[in-house]
Amino acid sequence: MLTPDEVNGYAGLMAAPWDELSERILRDMVRRIVKTGSVTATAQWQSYRAQALGASRAYLLQQMQAIVQQLGPQEAAVFAQAMKQAYGIDVQDAAAAGRSLAPLGESEEAQQIIQSGYRRTMNTLYNLTQTRAVMGNQNMVETTQRQLAYYLDMAHADAVSGAFSSDDSARRALNELAAKGVGAITYPSGHMDSLDVVVLRATRTGINQTAGEITRFNADQLECDLMELDAHVGARTGDGGQNLTNHSWWQGQIVSRSGKHGYLSLDDIGYGDVRGFMGANCAHNWSMYWEGASVRSYTPERLAAINAATVSYNGKEIGRYKATQIQRAQERQIRAEKRAFLVAKESGQKDTEKAAAAKLAASRDKLKDFLQQTGLKQYQLRESVPGFGRSEASSAAAQARK
Repeated sequence: MLTPDEVNGYAGLMAAPWDELSERILRDMVRRIVKTGSVTATAQWQSYRAQALGASRAYLLQQMQAIVQQLGPQEAAVFAQAMKQAYGIDVQDAAAAGRSLAPLGESEEAQQIIQSGYRRTMNTLYNLTQTRAVMGNQNMVETTQRQLAYYLDMAHADAVSGAFSSDDSARRALNELAAKGVGAITYPSGHMDSLDVVVLRATRTGINQTAGEITRFNADQLECDLMELDAHVGARTGDGGQNLTNHSWWQGQIVSRSGKHGYLSLDDIGYGDVRGFMGANCAHNWSMYWEGASVRSYTPERLAAINAATVSYNGKEIGRYKATQIQRAQERQIRAEKRAFLVAKESGQKDTEKAAAAKLAASRDKLKDFLQQTGLKQYQLRESVPGFGRSEASSAAAQARK
């Protein structure tokens, strides 16, 4: 069983190569939007719009094809290392209870589970790069084309209305692009997920689910029916009831996979349900447990302390789960301000670049103060933005000091 921090670490390594793709697309869209304000004649505009969308699509397909070809070996190595560690933990748990598992290299079935999990995880990402819709959703090609068309039309309409200068019309569109980021998928409802969100969710979920499947397979081999769920502070509470959506209710408990009386069942925890145990973005996993041979990791007292945990912020006590939600909101704000800085720099907006640097510095200080007061852990991965490296960070910091 991998801990949430270990899963996040491996997911970050797998997500990193996609950052470059997101950065290139963002910069390409900025350059095309900047030119929009200077094209006012109707015929000229229609020609430019068609050319911009066509060139953007061709560029996007070229970049996605290149990254897909480069990803294989690096992604496979990270995924394999994660599963090797997960399997090793199972071996240790079994040995502590007087059982033994064959080495991973000797288990063809376990290796097949790992390969299947890796293919499933990567297919989720590769599907974004296809030119067809996937399960009724608009994929990355369609989503970014729709984004670019929207921002081009916005900037052009502002310019020809006379209400805005060509610079201001482009700036309005660029500000909105910076706030939302590069889209990766659009759902039938119209909701759009950005590329960084989709990639991290896919890699985190894929690693965690495959590690859980490995443990389930090992439990089958050792005829182990009972599984102990892990627990962590800040687990989602769902609707607050005793059901699969309330992870804080079932975490740390013992589950009987056969449905034995006196234990939680797989239905109770939502095994196989996207909202439940090991569902999308769920950080929980499980380990094998034998009555009389295994030692409980989570006593009732420890679970009560985990679920009731609070933190102090500005003199007030707030629930740990609520605190993690506040932290994530602040991290999203930092990512948006980093994108704003990159967009302003790429488009040559010196005043906006300076303002974005100041906002970014203030948001970073706010998050730092929040973490110091609450004692929560910083996750730089959730604050990161493609293309915002050391040079950009130094530039933003220097402008903020000015």
